[in-house]
Amino acid sequence: MDPSGICATARHDDPRAIRLDRVRRLSGLMATASVAVAVLLGIAMLLYWCLTPASTLFRHAGLALAPPTDIGVAMRFAAFAVAMIPLGALIVSLLSARRCFGCFAAGRIFSADAARSLRGFALGVAAAALLKPVAGAILSLLLSSLSPAHTRALALNLGSDTVLSLLFAGMVAIIAGVLVEAADVAAENDQFV
Repeated sequence: MDPSGICATARHDDPRAIRLDRVRRLSGLMATASVAVAVLLGIAMLLYWCLTPASTLFRHAGLALAPPTDIGVAMRFAAFAVAMIPLGALIVSLLSARRCFGCFAAGRIFSADAARSLRGFALGVAAAALLKPVAGAILSLLLSSLSPAHTRALALNLGSDTVLSLLFAGMVAIIAGVLVEAADVAAENDQFV
């Protein structure tokens, strides 16, 4: 019998090989999706700050002040830059997720690179969660300076989404740290073989 035919048949019957193949395919899709979402988030944020009416921007910033009739390009750009700080951290985390899924797609499931990329993802999510309320407070000050009443307002929004994001990021970071240690131990053991 042809050895390659035997291997091909065994591969189709091997549940572990089937699962690994599924992980590789799904990981490839997730790597692509991570990049696509990162790009789309940046574009969506730019469009939001370019096209959203002043009244909606004030409402979303938690300001009960009367908005100006229009917000100039310079202020919209400044607000976009501030809003991109937490979103930038999230985009960096998505790129770390892409690297992690790329390792999985290449079959390096328990590699140190995959675990470190997973930890980078978790740290990026945590940074975004911590920076979001700070950026929101800065945005409220920026936008309130445009109010026709010339009143400044500071809106600080801390919600359950921030707490849940931090909890999620902490759990994933700890799991990734354990995987990094496991990969390092496995690499040390491979040196002795």
